[in-house]
Amino acid sequence: MLRFVGVLTRYLEKSMAQARYDLLGPGRFVAELPELGLRVEASHLEAARESLQEALEAWLLDTLRAGLTPPGLEGAEDPVRTRFLALTREIWRLFKESGEVEGTKAGAVPAPSTRVQEPSRAKKAPSLEEWLKGLGIQVVKKPQEEEEKEKVLTRLGLFLGDRYPSLEKLYERLKQSLSTKRQFELSLSEATQEEIANSTQFCTMLKQYALLTSYHYKSEERRIRAKASTEGWVQNFLTGGWLERYVAERLRKFLRSKNLAHEVAVGYQVTLPNGDTMELDVLLRVGERFFWFEAKTGDFQAHIAKYAGLKKVLGLSARESFLVLLGMDKARAKELSALHGLTVVNQANFLDIFQEVLEGNAA
Repeated sequence: MLRFVGVLTRYLEKSMAQARYDLLGPGRFVAELPELGLRVEASHLEAARESLQEALEAWLLDTLRAGLTPPGLEGAEDPVRTRFLALTREIWRLFKESGEVEGTKAGAVPAPSTRVQEPSRAKKAPSLEEWLKGLGIQVVKKPQEEEEKEKVLTRLGLFLGDRYPSLEKLYERLKQSLSTKRQFELSLSEATQEEIANSTQFCTMLKQYALLTSYHYKSEERRIRAKASTEGWVQNFLTGGWLERYVAERLRKFLRSKNLAHEVAVGYQVTLPNGDTMELDVLLRVGERFFWFEAKTGDFQAHIAKYAGLKKVLGLSARESFLVLLGMDKARAKELSALHGLTVVNQANFLDIFQEVLEGNAA
């Protein structure tokens, strides 16, 4: 009997793995299995997933009750599956006959079967470029990096972003040296083992891909000596491009883990309706909602007023407009948010705050 139950369990698990999820608006998540005609809505992602599971179970019950074979179970002959389906049909036949007899005796009315509303065709959400065009904003240039190069830069950005607290001293010295274009030194004599391990590993990675033209670590002195490449793309990456990639990749991974339809664009150069040109670090579409992220590794004070104005041009609320400031204190970030009408966060907590906004739990 347990083997028969396993047929159902595996079928439900396989079907739910193919479910699609989308965000229609604040507090409006949709979950669907289009090939089965199942579609549900809920206020939270987990609630939508649970409702879809219940709808799938009800649909499967109706299908088996009708003596039909659920799609995906027909396939090649499987003795266990074949016996299970035959046994199921026989059980429903006996239930039906029993119900008819009882109904005749007591005038009982058969229980209505569970039905799931057919999905309505939702209009396709505009792409990021179509959304910008609708706002009178023209995309004049989209970055087109080679795939392998982009993979390497993203990997470096993730390493630095995930370990930034232990790499902060190294990164500050490295960034300072970019303006002088000279070799820099960093003493790790008072550093923790984590700081030493991460600093030496990151420098090794940068040297491996020639973002550092020289790198030496003397273990007896615990001292790093290195020099960064002077190539323009290297300078752009190390001074801030890595943080844009970090934000974009963390958003992608989070949304993929939730099976939410999304689109991410990094580094769009645009012309605004008033003729001004600027670069938008990260744009994000989740279902029918749009978000904008700017990422700064250094001084932001001269730019924050411009960002507050751009938020209005994009037609976004403060909770949909993020300013990610590297190493920013949470308390100060909250104050800056209140003063400038943006959601100011740091590289460590931006994803948590974004999730709260996405699920409608933000204050």
